[in-house]
Amino acid sequence: MYLDLEVETSKLGMEINENETKCMVTSNYEQRRNTGDLRIGNKTFEAVQSFQYLGIIIGNTNNNNKCIKERIMTGNKAYYANRQLVNSSLISRSSKLQIYRTLVRPVVTYGSELWTLTMDEERALAVYERKILRKIYGPVKGNELWRIRLNDELEAIIKGENIVRFIKCQRIRWLGHMERMLNTAIPKKMFYGKLYGTGRRGRPKMRWLDDVSTDLRKMGINELRDRARDREAWRRIVKEAKAHPRL
Repeated sequence: MYLDLEVETSKLGMEINENETKCMVTSNYEQRRNTGDLRIGNKTFEAVQSFQYLGIIIGNTNNNNKCIKERIMTGNKAYYANRQLVNSSLISRSSKLQIYRTLVRPVVTYGSELWTLTMDEERALAVYERKILRKIYGPVKGNELWRIRLNDELEAIIKGENIVRFIKCQRIRWLGHMERMLNTAIPKKMFYGKLYGTGRRGRPKMRWLDDVSTDLRKMGINELRDRARDREAWRRIVKEAKAHPRL
């Protein structure tokens, strides 16, 4: 396939840059991932464990752990870039919360529609958001002593619309988009496509659809494919997911 691509691009006066082209093997088995550099003809392409595409880190282990850590670090940079606004005494706390929701949280949740979250990843995202909220709202005084705000107090401030529920809401919204696509659309073909082969022993990894379907079942929603075709009804489901207590 590469040799055919090289021939066709050369007809247009284009040349594949060997130094800018990498290769990556994705597998559940470590020995298969560490196959070394790829040599085709007189060119050698460096083997990498991950690469960044459109702001999303894609790794060779099929998990989002590294990507989520990178998004949290990027969110920290976005927060400190707007620290003067957040620390200003001239801006109300509600406005500061809106700054976080419009300038910081979208940076952290970029591409989150495609994430399959583990409990550890949900906990890391929740800890990050609570850290930001405590900086915005500061400590609270009780029994003549100042203390940091408790998690329940922060949940009450944001009315349950925390970052984890926001991500789950985004995934449900994206599921509705895919269900309403034409059957010939590439995203829908990829979504319903299957890979055939022999699986390894043990419990399989959680699939994206399984994760989203679990969230919908917690909300008491079944027959999601039929309901997703009704745009207005699905919008109400997405809105409900923003602060659903079971998510």
